[in-house]
Amino acid sequence: MRAVRGLVAHQLSAAWRGWVTLAVLVGLAAGAVLGAVAGARRTDSAYPRFLQVSKASDVLVSPAGSGLSGYYAAVARLPGVSAIAPVAGIQALPAGPNGRPDIGATVFAPADGRLGHVLEIPKLLAGRLPLPDRPGEIAVDQIGARALHVHVGSRLAMAAFPANAPPTGQVFRRLSERVVGVIVTRGSVLPVTELDKVPVIMASTALLHGLGVRYVGYDGAYVKLRPGTPTNVLGRQAQSLARRFPGTGGKVFVGDESTQAGTIERAIRPEAVTLALFALVVAITALLVVGQVASRLLFAASVDHPALAALGMTRRQLTAAGLAEVGAAAMAGAVLAAGVAVAGSPLMPIGPARVAEPGPGVSVDVPVLVIGSAATVALLLARAALPAWRLASTGYRGEREAAAAAGGRGSAVTRWLAAAGAPVTATTGARLALEPGRGRTTVPVRSAIAGTALSIAAVAAAFTFGANLLHLVGTPLLYGKTWDVAVDLQFGTVTPQATARLLRGVPGVSGWTFGTHGTVGIGGDLVPAIGIAGGRGAVANPALLDGRPPRSAHEIVLGTSVLRRIGRHLGQSVPVTINGRRRLARIVGRAVFPDFGQGSFTPTDLGEGAEMVASVFAPPGRPQYNFVLLRFSPGPRRAADIASFERSMTAFCATAGLPTCVVRDQRPNGVTNYARIDGTPEVLAGVLAVLGLAVLGQLAVLWGRRRRRDFAILKALGLVRRQVSLITAWQVTTLTGFALLAGLPLGIAAGRWTWALFAAGLGISADAVTPVRVAAVMVPAVILLANAVAFWPGRTTARLSPAGVLRAE
Repeated sequence: MRAVRGLVAHQLSAAWRGWVTLAVLVGLAAGAVLGAVAGARRTDSAYPRFLQVSKASDVLVSPAGSGLSGYYAAVARLPGVSAIAPVAGIQALPAGPNGRPDIGATVFAPADGRLGHVLEIPKLLAGRLPLPDRPGEIAVDQIGARALHVHVGSRLAMAAFPANAPPTGQVFRRLSERVVGVIVTRGSVLPVTELDKVPVIMASTALLHGLGVRYVGYDGAYVKLRPGTPTNVLGRQAQSLARRFPGTGGKVFVGDESTQAGTIERAIRPEAVTLALFALVVAITALLVVGQVASRLLFAASVDHPALAALGMTRRQLTAAGLAEVGAAAMAGAVLAAGVAVAGSPLMPIGPARVAEPGPGVSVDVPVLVIGSAATVALLLARAALPAWRLASTGYRGEREAAAAAGGRGSAVTRWLAAAGAPVTATTGARLALEPGRGRTTVPVRSAIAGTALSIAAVAAAFTFGANLLHLVGTPLLYGKTWDVAVDLQFGTVTPQATARLLRGVPGVSGWTFGTHGTVGIGGDLVPAIGIAGGRGAVANPALLDGRPPRSAHEIVLGTSVLRRIGRHLGQSVPVTINGRRRLARIVGRAVFPDFGQGSFTPTDLGEGAEMVASVFAPPGRPQYNFVLLRFSPGPRRAADIASFERSMTAFCATAGLPTCVVRDQRPNGVTNYARIDGTPEVLAGVLAVLGLAVLGQLAVLWGRRRRRDFAILKALGLVRRQVSLITAWQVTTLTGFALLAGLPLGIAAGRWTWALFAAGLGISADAVTPVRVAAVMVPAVILLANAVAFWPGRTTARLSPAGVLRAE
């Protein structure tokens, strides 16, 4: 052991620059990996931690009328309720220069002192919350602060109007409010409902009381449930309780806040997965690159092995010494990596999770740092074990064995090129590219081909996945939309007769379908739902993956995620709760749902949603519907007809109290959020391409150094500089060609397989597209880039002096 320690100390001190370089490379590469892994964990957990810190509610209860006259106090006494915080929506909007309401916004105030203190505590970005007894104070969410150009200390002119008067009416009450805080609410982290997408203003309880009930447009209550209380049970109880309070209108809307939370978490998860994928690919590629650096250092140290073997050191001792040298550098690099990861932690989390993060700044993820540092040392030792063992054998191989090992017939490709009469530059380049050599001329050809093929496969997989992501974002049928335009009145209604009058004579309209918004209680959850009824022409249903549309009140179509959550499949029956009443519904189909949202209630989303017939949700009597789905005749005028229809509906939408009610883009939140990161696969592909080129560049330098004797002999035999440069080009082209042959089809297959898994998780069709053009462009692009990287090493090799190299040999 003393001999091993002495050898390790000597080698580390003699070649300390190389070992320090290795440690720095390990630290930077592993630091990036650990930082990305810790960032992925922090990104993925940011919103759940935000909800925990903010004491988020489980359910939002909102009567059709008002619950401020004792209904919420009765809800608070229900056995499953642990806390409740009533809220009232104030009919007020930010005012323009003329004093009239100018910008859409949601203005609310706590009905008592519980909202913002007991439940739904917003995150403060600046300032504080309005004091309950200060009518002139407001807080604005970060969306509103940007849209209204306000900050803490700003004055905001507002106009309040009675609940029964539209904002364009003449009766206004002018307000001048001081912004005392900029906040983040659970909905403004990543807006998924229609109300979350507009500025949110939190007023004081004193302003609510000062304005009075005439200026209250709606009210509701955030409810925290006791552990183990199902949401749909609370929904039935709240609905039953409403019948005892006439002021509620006898009907209650119950929103499952966990549905919204799940939607936001799913929207944030792709960015966490992207970081994790980045960490994985960087780790694999860095292991190849850094492993080659470690092998070169071990090779340089192996020149003394014959003498050490003659002095009595065993092969096992020489191997142990080599691994100890690598281990020392790896441990130093692991310590540096931990520091790099901690130093980079303020950059995390990324995307919307950064807004939600309750504890921004420096973060120390101890499990990631400890496990990651240990894995860094273990992986680098494992990578260096085989080279260390092989190099340790050089002291025990006789000259005859070495000469025999140096022989061989060469590669089949080289023999084929020679037989075909290929130029000497092509034949020699292929031989040097595919034959690793022996002894001092050994080049890690196999690992270089494997590393390059891996990089090509990863790039091809990233491009394939990205192509399918773009295909999803730009293909409405894939996210469930089988119609062209929706007229959505939100909480308003329209009759079939009014619809016929409205659409009479509209050019291009070929048919329409009626629908209603609703919720369905299934398995303890409240699922956003729609009801569909025929209008004119074929019925437009969300795109079906399996089965058929519902035909009666006892049939239901569900999204893939809902089916997976309740553990049911087509043909089975499931108990559902609608408007407080239970019934048994048979599952007849599985569908993909575009965005159907109503107010502040969580909308449908890809695999999240339910479809039934409209009569289930509509009140008895004359049929009335919340939305109409329109189809336009195909042809060259289709786009112009849709645009003309949208313009013609402005007056109708205004009568419904909506700035617009024509919806052309119904991409669900899942698709919208993936559209926001549609460049991520390309960025990742670029990073992987750079890493792959780094492997090639390092190999080109290594080729030039270890094959100096071969090139010197070739120049001594008469080859000129241009021919030597061509040999280098053929080397790189041959290696890259083999890497493309293996990596390109593997990457495309991996990309399609990854997309199939991803699509299955989203609950959409798993059919994948293959980016044939991208694959065709990659072949010449990779070869050209590889030759560009190898140009300078090849030029340096072409300039070497044969006499000087052979004299040194």
